[in-house]
Amino acid sequence: MRLLLFILISIILSPILIIGLIVYTYRLRRFSIPQKISGTANEPHGARVLMHVAGTRKDSVAYALCGHLPVYSLAVRYCMIEVFHLACLLSGYKGSFFSYPGPRPSTLMTFISHRTSFFDDAINDALTRADNPARQFVVLGAGFDTRCYDLPTGADVKCFEVDMAPTLNAKITGLRSAGIPHDHVSFVETDFNQQTWFDALVDAGLDTSLTTFILWEGVTMYLNEDAVLDTFKLAAGLPEGSEISFDYFSGELINLEPPYEKVGSRMLKSSMKYYEEELLYGISTQKPAREKVEKVLNDCCLQLSKLEHTQTEEPPTIPMYCFATARTD
Repeated sequence: MRLLLFILISIILSPILIIGLIVYTYRLRRFSIPQKISGTANEPHGARVLMHVAGTRKDSVAYALCGHLPVYSLAVRYCMIEVFHLACLLSGYKGSFFSYPGPRPSTLMTFISHRTSFFDDAINDALTRADNPARQFVVLGAGFDTRCYDLPTGADVKCFEVDMAPTLNAKITGLRSAGIPHDHVSFVETDFNQQTWFDALVDAGLDTSLTTFILWEGVTMYLNEDAVLDTFKLAAGLPEGSEISFDYFSGELINLEPPYEKVGSRMLKSSMKYYEEELLYGISTQKPAREKVEKVLNDCCLQLSKLEHTQTEEPPTIPMYCFATARTD
């Protein structure tokens, strides 16, 4: 009943939603992409704002930032986010895309909440554990992530956000415009495909003798293999107890191999053209999926500590998307 009411309210308000979608697309194509600001960074940001307004996962900083970004302008916020907010309030609907932590296994509708929950837990565990907690928190490919502004209570950690200059500068501008304090964060410009991020971090004050947690969310699939492996190897050189949490697509999906050789996967890759980005890297998720990623990590001197994925490993299905945490010895 709540879902039906939510759909009905959304249909009634659809003219406003359509205006918001038009503005979103216009700003993406005419402002964000020409300035080389990440387009795909808007998707997790928007999803977390929607979870916030639905009341399933609070993220007041993401909500405050929404309306002060190149794509999520005030017009987009009021025509899309606030309309969904109203529909959620009136219907009481919090399922599917708005769910958190979401169902297991997750689906195309719920994988963002699954991913968000996995990384939330990994960050909280690393920063608050009693034994050797992380003292530095690095967000690689930070995009519009807001976790550095909502740290676990009692966490004593130095924060770094790393991204390419256009995206990073757009975020800083948005933080200032929204009045969000950010002096505790060191912003580091880099280009991951040029393998400069670690030196840039050290120059910005990263202490290589301290236990460090690296969040690498929504990045590996857009990089070439050398850049991904080099990042793992650099992370492996950090002190014992350091960790890197990351996600990756199935290598079969990236390469359009069974069971993802059909039109569905081609549509996924084609959708990246909307953002003028390309899917490049994946790790095989053929059963047992754990062994495939373990080999990649072990070759880079890392140990896999946790793995979750969408779908199941029962033939003919294989996981499309995986989330992992690796640690240094």
